[in-house]
Amino acid sequence: MNKQTQKTTRRRVPILLGVLGVLVLAASVGVYLLLATDPGEQATVSGGRPYVGGDLHSLAVDPANPEKVMVGGHEGGAISDDGGQTWRPASGLEGADPMGWVIDPNNPREMYAGGHPGFYRSEDGGESWSKDNAGLPGTDVHGLGMDPQTPDVLYAFIVKRGLYKSSDGGHSWQPVNARAATMGPILVDPREPDTLYMVGEEGFMRSTDGGESFERIGAIPSGMAMSISQDLQNPETFYAANGGVLKSIDGGESWRTVGDELPEGVSVVTVAQSDPQIIYAGALGESGVVLFRSEDGGYSWEARN
Repeated sequence: MNKQTQKTTRRRVPILLGVLGVLVLAASVGVYLLLATDPGEQATVSGGRPYVGGDLHSLAVDPANPEKVMVGGHEGGAISDDGGQTWRPASGLEGADPMGWVIDPNNPREMYAGGHPGFYRSEDGGESWSKDNAGLPGTDVHGLGMDPQTPDVLYAFIVKRGLYKSSDGGHSWQPVNARAATMGPILVDPREPDTLYMVGEEGFMRSTDGGESFERIGAIPSGMAMSISQDLQNPETFYAANGGVLKSIDGGESWRTVGDELPEGVSVVTVAQSDPQIIYAGALGESGVVLFRSEDGGYSWEARN
């Protein structure tokens, strides 16, 4: 039977709506969320659900292993090696509030994360992390992206500074666009390295000049999404999280909701690039992050924890 036609009953998970302790600062070029970070805060795991704080900002999947999943929030990050069933805290990201993860597709042991205290790197597959803010004009990194064809090329959105680019794996940074603003992933098209995607106040945005300018492609239903992901094998396919999961198959011009069984409050979504039929989405439950997985491109889902 086609997976898209299967009807399954999923238990609903009560979701905590909203983000605690958030000051929303609206600027003409974007929306900035500024959170105070306590370096003593850290992620914990209870009952199979990672607790990363009162918000869930990021979700990533190892590009070579669809079972290795990472989540990040105000109090840190957590890693799963079994598709979200069990978790452990990510050492070195305590209080980092990872708002973006990027992973080198050629060497998945090389990972980067951006958060309120700055830019972090890992050389052991996320088991340990170190802060590296050298060359950054500010340390409030709200967005992060990587060129999948040239992984040393990174992009970072820094609050009140704009969009920056690194060509050496984050060791040095150059300004690109002082007016650009986003929160979450910055996507680089696998077909054309000067084509970037991000979400902003105006909707789903695209640049064809390496981030120097952006134009709106399409509106995100129900407002701004905090998480977007691109299927690198089918680059016209995108996913966005805006309380539920949205899917576009025309390059972001139009969107439709997928996954009626998902609860309200989904804030992150990502594609497993080694098998793009596998999609993960996450929401905050009463005791931590609840992870959902689809194996048919987002049409049906099951809770993993």
